[in-house]
Amino acid sequence: MNYQLMNHTSNQDSQESLRLLVRQAMQILKAPPKLRIDQWADQERRLSSESSASPGRFYTSRAEYQRGIMKAVSDPSIRELVVMAGAQVGKTEILLNIIGYHIDYDSAPILCLQPTLEMAQAFSKDRLAPMLRDTPALKGKVKDPRSRDANNTTTHKVFPGGHITMVGSNSAAGLASRPIRIILADEVDRFPASAGTEGDPISLAKKRSNTYWNRKIIMVSTPTNRGTSRIEAAYEETDKRKFFVPCPHCEHEQHLVWANVKWEKDKPETASYMCDSCGVLWDDNERNKAVRQGKWVKTGDETGIAGFHINGIYSPWTPLVDAVKEFLSAKKMPETLRVWTNVYLAETWDDNQGDGADDYDV
Repeated sequence: MNYQLMNHTSNQDSQESLRLLVRQAMQILKAPPKLRIDQWADQERRLSSESSASPGRFYTSRAEYQRGIMKAVSDPSIRELVVMAGAQVGKTEILLNIIGYHIDYDSAPILCLQPTLEMAQAFSKDRLAPMLRDTPALKGKVKDPRSRDANNTTTHKVFPGGHITMVGSNSAAGLASRPIRIILADEVDRFPASAGTEGDPISLAKKRSNTYWNRKIIMVSTPTNRGTSRIEAAYEETDKRKFFVPCPHCEHEQHLVWANVKWEKDKPETASYMCDSCGVLWDDNERNKAVRQGKWVKTGDETGIAGFHINGIYSPWTPLVDAVKEFLSAKKMPETLRVWTNVYLAETWDDNQGDGADDYDV
């Protein structure tokens, strides 16, 4: 009787031990929490001193409009995104966050198109390499090109489960090999009409992603001339999202436009933003607070492609006084006003608008 009891107890212990081992094994095999790109960036990304005035931890909340773009990249129902953006709004940091996320968390083959090979090399050395060095989650996952590893060069880097290739859009050879799941096309308005004799570089790149059900194609650029701008044409085919912010005084939600930037004549230091509902003037602190509380709103029809337009008025890194000074300097000549319109307002330039300066005066 005692033997049977001991044997029964032993069996119970063995079963309990087996159940414990199974639970431990299942815990190990359990899929990690599903992070979005913006969540990964807030947890893991570190900004480098070479490219940021505030090196250290990345905070999406510093420029809240970035969150909606990164969330859209993480959305499995969205395959294509178009971002028509001004300078100093953080579009390169968004691309770097996408790359870092797919190196660390969701491995995939990535293609990064720059206008030229020289720009691809500069992106790798000046932006990607510092991120790999300074973001702890990425350390050791991509070998230094000086390690004499044939799989890792300045423009081609291998990491566990994937790789990233950086090419010039004018190189047909760079667009012709390897299946790609993530395509990042940067400054597309500077792409040539054809990669050699092979045709449109973006179309060539897209063909490389056809085998992936979860492919992502992201086009980013400041615009150029109306009627010939790649990014404007692409944006017109999207759901045309714009970033709306609430007035700190009346809470009216609005899209920020240059016509509502106000200053006293010859006194750019008085620059402020005027609410288009209650007319109250916002200082930079109020403008930045409004942007932190903003949201993306679709202003076009559903097309299956997510489109984002963001101008420099939203940037927390450019005070309005600086923007007004740059405008007053740029408006002296059509050539400089064209650049300001493209780069700050993220709008195309129309050669038929004359010198254009009167269109912007307030």
